[in-house]
Amino acid sequence: MVISLVNQKGGVGKTTLAVNLSSAIFRRGRKTLLIDADPQGSVLQWQSTAENQSFSVIHHPRPLSDATIKSLSKGFDQVVIDAPPAIGELISSILDVADLAIVPVGPSPLDLWSSKETLSLIQQARKRNRKLKAKLLICRRIARTRVGREAREALETYGIEIFKTEIGQRVAYVEAMTSGLSVLEYAPHSEAAAEIVSLCEEIIP
Repeated sequence: MVISLVNQKGGVGKTTLAVNLSSAIFRRGRKTLLIDADPQGSVLQWQSTAENQSFSVIHHPRPLSDATIKSLSKGFDQVVIDAPPAIGELISSILDVADLAIVPVGPSPLDLWSSKETLSLIQQARKRNRKLKAKLLICRRIARTRVGREAREALETYGIEIFKTEIGQRVAYVEAMTSGLSVLEYAPHSEAAAEIVSLCEEIIP
């Protein structure tokens, strides 16, 4: 399965999710490749911090094709793609090779509105890539707030499935990334780690 994390808006936590989801999948015994498609190479920077080798990472900030994915993923059970925050040929190519597009969305009205163009791109990609599925993921949720509760209600109007798991705004994610670790390694018994495990279980039952 090829999983892509896409949203034209930056700051929604795509890279953090890509790293932690890859770690969770790897811990389930699947040889995992994380493709850093962002020209900034944030995942490579994360990996170099502690020389983390729990799963494989490559930097490929160029358009992808089925042939390229087949070549890059040889020997791997699972591929995760961290897409850059942009709209263009690169994003379209990522959607063309993906089986599942995860769209992380923050709980603010601005985040909700800005995700519409990404969802439009996904709808266009589905005409070319019939196997592509898409799901929304609520991120940076602040517990016990009205904004957090209303985000799900607003997203339900988009007509796309939403993950039951919600990713909170937690310092453990930041500290783990700064340390060059996944949150499962940095704080395995934390609420953040539990969220990532829950998300992984929804994707790979």
